Amino acid sequence: MDFHAAMVSPQDKYRSIAPGQTISFEFTLNYPGVFLYHCDTPMILEHIASGMYGAMIVEPRDGYPTRVDREYVIVQSEFYAKPDPAGRTLDNVPLYVLDGDKLRAAQSTHTAFNGQSNGMVKKPLPAKPGERVRLYVLNVGPSKTSSFHVVGTILDRVWIEGNPDNQFRGMQSVLLGSSNSAIVEFVIPEAGSYIMIDHQFANASQGAVGLISTAAEIGAKDVEHHEIPASATPTDPDALRGKLLFESKCQGCHSIGEGAKLLGPNLAGVTRRRSTDWLTRWLLDPAKMLESDADAKALLGEYKQVPMPNLGLSEAEVQQIIRYLHWFDEQISSPGGR
Repeated sequence: MDFHAAMVSPQDKYRSIAPGQTISFEFTLNYPGVFLYHCDTPMILEHIASGMYGAMIVEPRDGYPTRVDREYVIVQSEFYAKPDPAGRTLDNVPLYVLDGDKLRAAQSTHTAFNGQSNGMVKKPLPAKPGERVRLYVLNVGPSKTSSFHVVGTILDRVWIEGNPDNQFRGMQSVLLGSSNSAIVEFVIPEAGSYIMIDHQFANASQGAVGLISTAAEIGAKDVEHHEIPASATPTDPDALRGKLLFESKCQGCHSIGEGAKLLGPNLAGVTRRRSTDWLTRWLLDPAKMLESDADAKALLGEYKQVPMPNLGLSEAEVQQIIRYLHWFDEQISSPGGR
C-alpha cells in the first residue's frame, strides 16, 4: 500500500508481499491534509480502477481556523466497465467486468462520488440555510482531472491538499488532478438544493453529480412514478447496451422512474410522449434541435436554461438507448409490470 501522507522509503515500506506474509511499519504525519492511499502492487492502474483506495484526513494539531456546521467527505473516482464476455450473472443480474482497453485509454464508463454514480442525487446530503459546510474533496482518478464546483454558492475558503497554509478565497471551482485534494467551505445562502458537480461535464454526465439539500424530506413532493421499483435488467442485447449507455451518459441529468431531477426530466414514459424520430434527432444533435424545435426550447426554459450537451453518440448507440427506453415503458404498461 502507498500512503501519500507518509515520508518513508518506498523500496522498504511499500514492497509487495506473497500470500500469507505480513508487513508493518510506522510513519509520522508531518503535514495536515486530505491524502490518498492505494494499492501499490502491479498492476496499479487496474487495482485503483477496481476500488483499491481510500482517503486519510490528517487534521492540523490545533484544528482548522474556522468552525463549521456540517462536514462531508467527497471522493471522486472513475470506473471502466463492460458486460462480462462470458455472459455470467450475479443474483440473476448481468455481471460487468473491468474493461482494460478503455482503462488504458482513460475512457471511463462511469464517474462517481463516494463509489456510486449519481448516489448523492438519489440521497442528498442535508444542510440548513445559513450553515457553513466543509467538504473534504479527493480526486482518486486514476486518470482524469476533476473541476469541483458547487452550484449556487461560492467556495469562500479553499485549502489546496487540505493544508490551511494553502488558502484561496472566493473560488468558483477547484481543479484537482489524479490524487489531488482540497478542503472547501461555503455557506448555504437560502433554502434549496445545491448541486455538487465536476464542471468537466463529460465526467458529470457519467455520474459525478451530487446534491446538498435543505429539504426536510428530500425530493418527496417532486417524485413522479415513485411507486415504480428500480428497473429490472433487459435481456435483449440492444436494450441491455442501451441501459449501460443511459447510466453512463444520461443519468447525471435524467432519472427514469425516480422523479424529475434539477437538470432534466424524468424519462419514464418518454416513448409515449415523443416519437422515435424525435428522440433520435434529439440524442444525435440537441443543439440543432434547440434552434428550431418548439418542444426542445420549452424544455430548455423549464430546466434552468441548461442545454443538453452533445453526447457524441453514434447512430447505433442512439438506437440502443431508445430501445432501452421502449423496454422500460413496456414494463410499466404490461400486465403485472412495474
